[in-house]
Amino acid sequence: MSQTITPGLIQTLPVYDTHDHGYLLGEEAFTIFLPSRGLKKEEADQDEYKVFVFYNENGELEATTKLPVVQVNEVDVFRVKNVNTMGAFIDIGTARDILLPNKEMNEPLEAGFTILAGLLDDKLSGRLYMTQKINGFFPNTDIPFERGDEVELLIGEKIEVGRRALVNQKYMAALFRAEMTFNVKLGDRVKGYIRKIEGKSILVSMQREGMLLLEDAQKKLLGYLEANNGYVRLNDDTDPEEIKRRLHMSKKTFKKAAGMLYRDGKVILSKFGVKINQSGELPSAEELAKWAPKEELIERPAPQRSTYYRSNDQRGERPQRNYRNRDEQSSSNEKRPYNPAPRNDRPIRNNDNERGYSNTRPPRERSSERSSEPFSDREKKSLRELKAPSSKKPNQG
Repeated sequence: MSQTITPGLIQTLPVYDTHDHGYLLGEEAFTIFLPSRGLKKEEADQDEYKVFVFYNENGELEATTKLPVVQVNEVDVFRVKNVNTMGAFIDIGTARDILLPNKEMNEPLEAGFTILAGLLDDKLSGRLYMTQKINGFFPNTDIPFERGDEVELLIGEKIEVGRRALVNQKYMAALFRAEMTFNVKLGDRVKGYIRKIEGKSILVSMQREGMLLLEDAQKKLLGYLEANNGYVRLNDDTDPEEIKRRLHMSKKTFKKAAGMLYRDGKVILSKFGVKINQSGELPSAEELAKWAPKEELIERPAPQRSTYYRSNDQRGERPQRNYRNRDEQSSSNEKRPYNPAPRNDRPIRNNDNERGYSNTRPPRERSSERSSEPFSDREKKSLRELKAPSSKKPNQG
């Protein structure tokens, strides 16, 4: 069975023929050249070689035993070696650097920059090239993980909520800032855990969940205490970023882990910090109650809503008006009676007569009486005009 030689991949190829300056690898149908100048003494005269296939200066396939850190359609972290008008040159671990064209950049690069890029094969022009546009490398289909699985994270660029991360360098995920136990930078490889999978979206974390998280936190805290003479100056007033920097955990997790170790008699809690309990004596009920969270000890009564927004003393006495004196000072003590005309006898406007209405206005119906009746033809016409888009042009003057 013939073996296909694919550029950009690491392959094990047999030796077909030997030349003065190297070897021909492959089969009679197709061979590639492996120069002997790059071989070590112990690598000479072998029956097969594990090589990386690439395009040389003439666009022909060539092999090298210097293996790269990435293959075609894979993504990794690289350092920019050099930059010119064509683009940036990336060192992938082989004798020949790979070009990152300007059109494949996300931003202008300079020598020494660290980037996340992928390797591609341009079969038409016969070359391998790099790209920073890596979303097409990760379709995130057939995700084999479940919540809580431990994975390897390759930290990517910053995003609004945190950072992008590659899961086992095969899937793209998001790492929220709140899920980072310590500060990370582009190219770091850290241990992570699957937090949530929804469709093609993956959320990861740098810490476990539930009791597994607290068990790890207890081990970290005890290990830190043993490495620092059995004492650490961290308490409820410590800044959360300080706890994250020193213990690689959140302040909430630190307080829970310290409380569990205190109940087990492994540490002693003081006003200023935490220290190892050398005696191993368990705390009493009074001591446990002293360090219990305040919300567990205080039963706060339900708030009662006050009837008045302020008391009568605050409002003071309202002045009383003397209506009798006003009536006595008036010119006439007799009041004119107020007898409004009934609504049915009230005259209506002339334009109502033009519309065909009677001389008396009927009593107004209640909304509850009209709600059960169907819309009239006039009301239906008004609704249609309201819903229909206006065809009138705005005034130009």
